[in-house]
Formats: sequence, C-alpha cells, structure tokens
Amino acid sequence: MEIASTAISVIGLASLFSTCIETLDILSSAARYGINREILQTRIEVERLRLKVWGESVGLAEINPESEESEITENDLAILDESIRSNTLRPAVAGLLTCFAHYFEDIEELQKRYGLAPRQSPAPGKAPTRGTLLSKFQKAYLRFQERTSEAQKKTSPLKKAVWAVTDERKFRALLTEIKAINDSLVSLLPAIGEKVRVRMRSEIMKNKDVGQLQNIVNAADDITGLIAETASLRLDILSASDRRQTRSQALELPRAKTLTPKATPATAPPPPPAPEPKSVVESLITASLDATPSSISAPPGSLDDSYDDSGALIIHIAYYKEECFRCFSWVVGSGESPEIRSQRQPLSHPIFEEFQFFPEAVLSIADDLLEADVAGDKKYAGWSPGSTSLTGFAREISLWQMAHSIRKKDELRWSRTKTKPLSSQFVDQRWREIVKNGLGEDFTDKKGYERLRELIGPAEHTWLDPDENIKLRHQITDLLGAISSSMLPNLEEVGSMSLVAYREKLDPDSKYCFVDFMRQLLLAREANLRIQRAERRWYGGITNRVIYDMVAADLFARHMELKDGPEQGYTPSPRVVKQQLDGVIKFADEMQWPFADEIRQAAIKLQNTKVGEMNIDLRVSDWICGWVLPGGTFSMILVAVLYNLSSTLRGHLPVGAIQIKLGCFGIAFPNVSYWGVRSVLGKVLAPLALDSESGHSQVRCLGGWVGPCPSVSLPDCAFGRLVMLSGHAPPSVDSQDKETTKHKNMPGDGAAWSLPTPPELSTDTAVLQTVRLSKAPPSPETMARDAESFSARLDFRLTRSRTLATFTLYTNSVFIAAPPCQGTHRVDPHASEKYTFTVRGVEELAQISRKGGRPAKMAILVVNATGGPASEVFARAWCCHTGTNAVIWKRQGGTCCFKCALMVASTDGLAMGVLIAT
Repeated sequence: MEIASTAISVIGLASLFSTCIETLDILSSAARYGINREILQTRIEVERLRLKVWGESVGLAEINPESEESEITENDLAILDESIRSNTLRPAVAGLLTCFAHYFEDIEELQKRYGLAPRQSPAPGKAPTRGTLLSKFQKAYLRFQERTSEAQKKTSPLKKAVWAVTDERKFRALLTEIKAINDSLVSLLPAIGEKVRVRMRSEIMKNKDVGQLQNIVNAADDITGLIAETASLRLDILSASDRRQTRSQALELPRAKTLTPKATPATAPPPPPAPEPKSVVESLITASLDATPSSISAPPGSLDDSYDDSGALIIHIAYYKEECFRCFSWVVGSGESPEIRSQRQPLSHPIFEEFQFFPEAVLSIADDLLEADVAGDKKYAGWSPGSTSLTGFAREISLWQMAHSIRKKDELRWSRTKTKPLSSQFVDQRWREIVKNGLGEDFTDKKGYERLRELIGPAEHTWLDPDENIKLRHQITDLLGAISSSMLPNLEEVGSMSLVAYREKLDPDSKYCFVDFMRQLLLAREANLRIQRAERRWYGGITNRVIYDMVAADLFARHMELKDGPEQGYTPSPRVVKQQLDGVIKFADEMQWPFADEIRQAAIKLQNTKVGEMNIDLRVSDWICGWVLPGGTFSMILVAVLYNLSSTLRGHLPVGAIQIKLGCFGIAFPNVSYWGVRSVLGKVLAPLALDSESGHSQVRCLGGWVGPCPSVSLPDCAFGRLVMLSGHAPPSVDSQDKETTKHKNMPGDGAAWSLPTPPELSTDTAVLQTVRLSKAPPSPETMARDAESFSARLDFRLTRSRTLATFTLYTNSVFIAAPPCQGTHRVDPHASEKYTFTVRGVEELAQISRKGGRPAKMAILVVNATGGPASEVFARAWCCHTGTNAVIWKRQGGTCCFKCALMVASTDGLAMGVLIAT
C-alpha cells in the first residue's frame, strides 16, 4: 500500500514535469519567429536543458507519466532522489512545476503580458533550422519523447497555434521568471544542482556547433554564468584545434621553391611593474628563460607568432553532494585530460596492485563505497610519493568533510522473506559453471530467470505482463534481496573472509557453515555478472555489504580451485600461494621490517608445505589464499601477517582501535617507525623514498606504508606500538563556478600571452634531524579502546645558514601531483593577475610562520625545493604546520609545464596558493 500511495504522487510529478518540457518546447519554437531570435531561442533552450537535466538527475524523466499506479515498481522508486521518493520536498517541487503550467493557462495573458502572438503555420520547409542544445542528450531525449508522444497529441490552447514573439522586452520578462523557477528547483536540492551543472558542462564541452556556442556566449548577460563560461571555453578549444589542423594541412602542401619570409615587426610586451624593495614577487611578463637546464623551454617561434594554446590543462570543481565533489580536467584541443594514463608511483610486486584496490568488476557500482574508503581507489595516488591525483585530491578532501558521518550512515537495502536451502553439490556445480563460463554465451533473460529460480526459489511478486517477470532488472533486484537477507556477517565489518568461511571450525554451534558462505559468493557472482551485462548501472539495494560480497566472490573465483578426487574441495592455486608469500618477503626486505629474517624463513617454510597441512592464523590464511580485502584494511592485514610469521613478534600484535579509513596511524619500534602513506607523517616523509644520499635508511612507499622512518622514541614499543596521529582536517575547497577566467579566444594575439619563468635550480636544502611525538589531548569522541593519539613535530637543520627550524604538523594537508599537460604554455593576459607568483627557497620559507587563506589577488607562493628530497620534506612539513594544501611540480623531466602547474595552484584550478617545485 505504501508503494501505491507513493506512486500516485510520483506519477503526478512526472506528468507535471512532462508538461513543463513540452511547454518550453513550444516557447522555443515561438522564439524562432521574432527579433533577435538566436539570442531568445538560446535562452529558452538553456532553461529547457536545465530543467531536462534536473528531471533526469532526480529520476522524474525515468517515470512514464502515462503509467498506472500498479505499474510503478520498487526499482522505479529507487531511481528517484531520496527527497522526491519520500514526502520531504515533494509538495514544494510540485508547486514549482505547477508554476510553469499557470503561465500558459490564459491565452489573453500570454499575448498581453509576455509578448506572444499566434501566427500562421509556415509553409513546409520555410521554418528556421533548429540546432537544439538537447541534441547533446539525444538518447535520453528520444526516450523521453517516445514516452510522452501520446500525451503530446492532446490539444490545449497553447498547442492549437504556432506562436511568435512580438515584444522582445515582455518575452524576456517571461524568460526571467522561468529561470527563477529553475533556480528554485536547484536550490531545493543542492546536491542535484551540482549534478546538473556537472552534466551540462560535460555535454557542452562535447558540442562542435560553433554558431550555437557563440549564441550562448553572446547571451552571457542573461544565461547562467557556468554555461556561458563553458561555451566560451569550448570555443577556445575548437578554435585552437582548427588552427592546429590548418597548420598541419599547410605543412602537407607541396613546395615549389623556398621563400625568405619577411620580418614581422615585434609587438612590445607590456612593461613589468617596478619590484618592491627586498621582494621577489614577479608579475608574469614575456620573460626570457634562464640558462639553467630546465624542463621548461620556449615554444617554437617568436612571441609575436599566433599562439596555439593546444594541450593546456583546464580544471573545474563541482560538488555532486553536500560534502562531496569531483575534479574534472580537460586538455585544450584534445578533450579529457590523460591523468589516469599518466605515470603513477611504482609498485615493486603484483600483490600491491591486485589487492590494495577494488577490482574493475565492481567499480561501476562502488562509487559510494570509495567515498568512504579512498585507499581502495586505483586512481587515488599521484606520481610523487605521498601525493594524490586530481581524483585522489577530491576523494581525500570530501572524506574529511564527511568524516563525522561515516559511522552514522544507514544504508537502505532490499530483502527477501524466504530463502531456498541448497545442497553443497548444487552450489559446487553452479560455482564451477559460472567461474568457467560466466552467464554463458547463449544467455537470455528467460534462461537467466529459470536459473535464478533454481537458486533462490520462486519470486515474491508476480507481474501482470508475463514478459515483465523474466526481465534482467527484476532478476538483479531478487538477487540483491537474497544477498542482503543472508545470516552471514558483513565482510566490511569482519574484515576477514576466512573468519566467515571457517566459522564452524571455530564455533561448533555456529548458525552458518561453509556451504552458506559459498552460497553467498554464488549469489554475489550471479548479481555482479548480470549488472555488468545490463545497460543500467544503478540499482536500489546495492549497499557496501553487497559490494564486499561481490569483491569476495571475485577474489575466490580468481584464486581458488575446485578439485575432485581424494583432495576434493577448494584450495588456492600454487601460483597464488607462491605469489603471496614472495610478496610478504619482498615487503619485509625492502621496508627493513624488524625481525625480517624470521619472516623470510617462515614464509619459505610455508611455500614448501601443503596448504591442508598448514597450521596458521586466519589472517595468514586470508593472505595465502588471496582473500585479502582491498581498501584501508589491506595495510593492517599485511602487518598482521608480518607479526604472525615472526616468532618474536607473534603474540604481540599491537592493539587499539584506529580510524583506518582516515589513514592517520603508524607503528613505532625502538629504532624505527612506519607510517600510513595517507597519515600526516607518511605524506611529509614520503619524498625520502627518492633520496639515496642522506644518512637515513632508504625509505620506501609500499603496501600503504612509508618506512623505515626515523625513530620517535616512544616507551613500551619493543614489539611495536600502534599510534594514531592527530591533526586538523585539510583545507576545503569551494565550487569555482564564479572564479572561471572570462575571456574569448583571440587568434593571432600571441604577443600578449606571457611565458612564466620557473625558479632556478637551488642548492639550498635541509636535513631532517628528529621526529618527535607528543600526546594529544583526547577528543570528546575518544573511547577507552582507541589507540593513543599523538601530534608530530619535525626538527630540521638548514645547511646554508646552519640554523634549526621546527614544524608541528597541525594539519593533514593534501599534496596533489601536477597533472600532465601537452607542451609548454603561456598565460592569457586577461588572467595574468591570477598567475602572479613569488618564489621562496627553503631558507626563506623557514621565516614565514603562517601562510593563511589565499585571497583571490594574492600571489601564488612557489617553494623552490629543487635542492633535493629533503627540501621537499621541509616544504611539506611547512604546509602541514601552516595549514595549506600544495601542488607538487617536477621541474626537470616532468609531464606538466610551469604555467599549467601554476594554474592548478591558482583560483582557475584548485585555489591552493602553494606550488612546491622539486
């Protein structure tokens, strides 16, 4: 009954939404017949596009307004935004949508107040051509039109005539009111509003209609700022691409003879402002490059040539939830930035690639999970040790913004009232089939339905249409309900597959056994394969529990073998056992883990022992079988394995609750320490992995850990002590729709574009003397079982001045590796104010006690840390001390030019205000 009563209101909203789209379509047609028709039609097209994308984002576009109440399913309701699905904001949304209809109920009012008048239908072929923005949403829009085709055949006073605009001023007033309604819909649901902006920006960036884009730019005073700016940006990209294509075609022309070009008079660049006394602030001017070897080089041709900005990096930030945002990047003339394909931190063993990150099989449905477990995202890390990519930066900042609600999240899930008992023989047979053949080459919805009934029993609902019963989406819903109804514990909370699989051996009175475990994996595998096959990628009821079961099924399928005969049963393949034990040896040796010799000997002994004869801890069992769950838990499982393989450390595994997903933890031994790579100490000390000349042992970044790091001299750490590191959340970022540089493409104006000069190579450096920890005061949320929390402090000696500097790491700053661009780029003169920068070496940086927030017109601080990895450690420590994030830029041999690195640090990028040059 609840579903039926909800469906009535939902269908009503869907009908209102359909009417609004149809009405705006008629207005768009009217705008084609009148004064300034291109501008007016562009404005109405933009508002229709905004409403259309908003409807798709909240799910109303997926509801057929002609449906009967009985036809609305749980899946239909699950598509809707939560505020629409519930009664929270439905009346307000309905009221705003109704406003659209009220505008057009009175024909006389249309003519009198809004400047519309009926006109004779134009002769066939005489109507102006129409390049609608909605063509970029062709598939979705065609589906929508198919659904509403019958409704559009109905007549109304508005539809009985072809309308034209007779009074532009009055019609603009109508457009203003329509825009206000759209703005109100967006403000009701801020997260949906961000989705709308992201979607519109993304689609406009795909548009190749120059005329249409120019109309948007020309109407910039009336159109939403983001849309006009995106259209201007797209014009720049298309213009640069056209110039590059023209230049390429010119090069292909046959040459009859060589001509000496005439000298072109150079355009004098604007003079630089007079420098202030004792200041190193530099305005961006057309500077000549220094003679020092550098990865930055002047572009071909003189500065008065027509400049082609192709390959330059562009970044945009957009919030898609109240506390979560994403970073989008483009390369001018080439589309999406190749950040994902750029170099990442090297991994010395395949296990650290295979088990740290969530597998490809679940990534399409795991975005919500990765918001809270960012360590499981393969795209998280940047190319510099301890840094993040653009994706990782967005995930890290978002995680800290939502950290207070991670434990409080209550997920909605489907469930079934009945389960079907299955024999072990049936489960083994089905598992063997699905691992070998998947769903099968001859899979159909009907075959899938029949096999599903064998697995979970009869469906708990019946559709009036027999063909509806067997559809793939209903099979997926049934499977998700069966998975969620299991008596097995949540793998995300347990953290160990072995603990669930072998529960009956630990507790003879257990309510579940190995067959139940295998049944759960079988259900998860069946559901995952169907989701991969289906066109839709979102289904109600996909919770973190479901995703972890799918991950477990994927690990089990790839690493376990089902044997017949005397050794009947499941066993890890010999390849997996060898790989896992080789990996732990590799980690212990490279990280110089205490008692590494004991670990190596134990691992070699296990390699020569049959799996069935091993007497090992359950966490070691997870490791050997290849059942290690990805994400934040991976690094702690690895430590547990090391402890269990060492005869000295076994029985002394550090205890204490830590916030694994925030990554703020480490282990301290008497003479050495190890820190999570996302902890404040891990991020600051990670560049030492590039240092082979200092007096410290060679530091490594491996398996989510940074070490061996200097000792922190804590008591009671003979066998290792687990500690948490305190610190403030990193500085947040704001959506920068208002900060985007406003300029139009100016072909041939290359002399006005400035080439920024990177800092010279420096010999100044610092030496890390000590790492100290001091107890942090307990927070109100601290529990008795929590590990002790400490604040970190680093002491440095500056080599040139021979002075000491100490930084307390107050903030969990984030360091983003500069994404790659293509080529060397200059600064648009319209944006030069945002690219003004000042250079400081490590000696000068020590004198700056606080950076603070970065006003829009404040110079970017470029830290010259080219003196070596220790200089970069010093710069990162200063950032954590002063509470700033920073961009890491590689001066020599990098993949990003200096201008694009400045852009990332500027308000045109991530507004960090700090760039560390290494």
